[in-house]
Amino acid sequence: MSRQYSCGLLLTFFCLFLNAQEVVLSGKVVDSTGQGLELANLMVFEMPDKKIAAYGVTDTEGRFRFPLKNKGSYMLKASFLGFETYEESLSVEEERHLEITLSAVPNQLEGVEVVHELPISVSGDTIVYKADAFTTGKERKLAQVLEQLPGFEVDDEGQVKVQGKEVSSVLVEGKEFFDGDTKMATQNIPADAVDKVQLLQNFNDVGPLGGVNSSEALALNIKLKEGMKNIWFGDLMAGAGDEERYTSHANLFYNSPKLSLNFIGDANNLGKQAFTLNDYFRFNGGFSSLSGSSGGGLRLSQDDIGLSFMQNNRARSIDSKLGALNLNYNPNKKWTLSGFGIVSDTKTDMLSSSKRTYIGQEGQTENLNRVGTLSNRAVLGKFSTVYKPSGRWHWEYNGFLKGSAITDEIGQDSKIGEQSNRLESSDARDPFSFEQRLSAFFAKNESHIFSLEMNHNYREGLTRLDLDSDEPLFAELITWPDDEAYRLGQQNRAFTQSFDLLLNHYWVLDRTTHLNFKFGHNKLWQDYRTETWAADDNPPGFGNALRYEYSDSYLGLGFRKKWGKLTIHPALNLHRFRALNEQVQQKQEQSPTLLLPQLQAKFDFAASRSLSLTYRAGTQFEDAQQWAQGLVVSNYNTLFQGNPGLRDSPYHDLELHYFDFNMFNFTNTTLMLNYRKNRHALGNELQFLGLNRINRVFNLTQANESLRFNGAFEKRFEWLKTELSAELGYSKLHNQVNGQPDYNRSFNQTYELSVETLFKEAPNVEIGYRQLFNDYSSANTSDRFTTRVPFANAELYFLKSFTLTADYSHYNYKNRSGTTRTDYGFLNASLYFRADESPWEFKLEGLNLTDNREIRTDAFSQSIIGTTAYLVQPRYWALSITYEL
Repeated sequence: MSRQYSCGLLLTFFCLFLNAQEVVLSGKVVDSTGQGLELANLMVFEMPDKKIAAYGVTDTEGRFRFPLKNKGSYMLKASFLGFETYEESLSVEEERHLEITLSAVPNQLEGVEVVHELPISVSGDTIVYKADAFTTGKERKLAQVLEQLPGFEVDDEGQVKVQGKEVSSVLVEGKEFFDGDTKMATQNIPADAVDKVQLLQNFNDVGPLGGVNSSEALALNIKLKEGMKNIWFGDLMAGAGDEERYTSHANLFYNSPKLSLNFIGDANNLGKQAFTLNDYFRFNGGFSSLSGSSGGGLRLSQDDIGLSFMQNNRARSIDSKLGALNLNYNPNKKWTLSGFGIVSDTKTDMLSSSKRTYIGQEGQTENLNRVGTLSNRAVLGKFSTVYKPSGRWHWEYNGFLKGSAITDEIGQDSKIGEQSNRLESSDARDPFSFEQRLSAFFAKNESHIFSLEMNHNYREGLTRLDLDSDEPLFAELITWPDDEAYRLGQQNRAFTQSFDLLLNHYWVLDRTTHLNFKFGHNKLWQDYRTETWAADDNPPGFGNALRYEYSDSYLGLGFRKKWGKLTIHPALNLHRFRALNEQVQQKQEQSPTLLLPQLQAKFDFAASRSLSLTYRAGTQFEDAQQWAQGLVVSNYNTLFQGNPGLRDSPYHDLELHYFDFNMFNFTNTTLMLNYRKNRHALGNELQFLGLNRINRVFNLTQANESLRFNGAFEKRFEWLKTELSAELGYSKLHNQVNGQPDYNRSFNQTYELSVETLFKEAPNVEIGYRQLFNDYSSANTSDRFTTRVPFANAELYFLKSFTLTADYSHYNYKNRSGTTRTDYGFLNASLYFRADESPWEFKLEGLNLTDNREIRTDAFSQSIIGTTAYLVQPRYWALSITYEL
């Protein structure tokens, strides 16, 4: 599908829209003095059947404008809190303008009628969306409901964005659903159970902090329909397909004022992972560093580095199993107990071929073919309790543990020039962590509020890597006996324990001003040991035994003031850091003292239009693995060596965010610009030893910089939605290759345009076009990868009981020279059958109907520019049956 064809379709939709607009009803809502009322609720009903014809709220000047599809008789209702509801019958035969005057109800706020059925309403920091007004009734899960709401995005991984910001938590009836995880909620909560979606801006669930909260977190609260309370509901599904494919899924929900239970079970080999390895590492139990908000921080090495992560469509087979239980219980109004448990087992097979160019090696190219199996068995659990004896006190305890057994088995063939090598590798990891936090919040009176938070974290990790090669590994550093096979082994152990304490005092001077005094302390200990063996010997230069200590003591002073529409929140944090590493009978210590400023400012042009600025100065320390000076094997041709002389890396981070949700003309605009500058950032010094390389870390003298922009615009008409988005990212990184400075640049761009129909009964279609440009360059090489993706989705209802859905994406991928080029499309389709009011649903599903065998992606690092082709699952069919409780 060409770009011209896509644009032509968009133009056709636009013309159809123009022809559909028959008459316009506009006007202004004012009070008795003639002052316009912002956010007054209005609804227009077709008469005599009272079907909703239009709805909305007034803008900052009290104006409204409704395009009406048909001429005829209507009823208009307008309401505003503290005013009498206005109601008028109208005959609209041509464009009509009204001025509506609302009468105040003296000293009376309760009992005033509000148009509750309004699809969107705004109250303070909460925007409420009535689900039925945006959905067709054919949606199956919460994700499909959210995708219909203005300004909402749900990606393939179940992550939700609103106003261009990520949603941090999902609640059901005010209670956390699996720790607030958006993926678990969007992919499992039944759509027909959702009554309203509440968007909670500046989310804070601690009562005593309500008046001094400066959080900009977003949360969703899902309100259930009345018929879904105090009963069990959900669905059970089972199915099978060709080539021994199977699928099963269970969602069970119970919700009452005292108790809520949620169970999710899943088992399939269709490539639909209910819980991925990425999910395992993403789940953190809601914990975050207490000192991080003040500019201090220690970057802990992650347990997932080096694993062969595979997305669903990049694997030739995936076998996934999941069991999860969530519990919330309120013994009384003051006490809440909650928790969840997750058990998962996933096995993924992957086959790929790559072409990689090594930066700094005069364009040396490697062709690499890999076959791999990644297995992960994981357990996660959390227990929380909250006690609120009064509105002045809030006590809370959280405990979270997770552990897993991960194995990554890979067989590969590598060819560089005329030299070939066959290698088998086995990477086994057993990460475990337990974290707990005790918090207390106390409002002594309206002027003085105190909080105390204490955090303890224990982590341990055991990693074993085994390499079996046809050729000597790292022959420049390891002496090998003559043999037909060369085996290299390595074992790493890391133990981490930390304590965190934060004490806050908020002094409220008046309704618009408060001061914040804080004291915090963070203490961490690490023990890091590595052992490497080759040919029954320990090669020299390898191995580590390091003890590391880190502490951060800090004082902070913050000031928050609101002048009309402007709110500012400057802060200063004084940190005393100490970093000590002891290895090879040597000690090295750093003790910098830093004053780190911060600033938050927000200007509210209107209730749903704002511009915010955030500036943060901070510094970053590295953990033991980056300080260890003994060589560590990263993979078959790469060694890593830390640096005991590292220092901290100060940074400056500046972000602008503009948001405009206009219910007067049904547009939603979000713009975000972020600039970050790192001084003394961690750089890589690459030393090539023939076909191998050593990656050493050091502090750069030049600054690393990055600039990111995200923008999105959405416009809704009566039965049409248009979206335009752009995402750009530019970064420049400094490194060294064989002792020479190297300057790497990357510029990534993504643009997308789409149009979607919003019919209640008629078929709905979405068409769009996405284009990606990825530019990479260094001192010796550069390349550009371009991907063009026209796409279309359709949903068709026919014969009352049948629904047909289909999605198609076509990918055209190439690099600048044309040496890498591929062209492929993916088509998936599903046919559903459900008789009226029947709890049974039958589904015939076809995936990858175009029977594509591979996809391509590109990647850029400080040493490699590469492109990879992944073998994917072939075309298959599956038939499933769902029973709705």
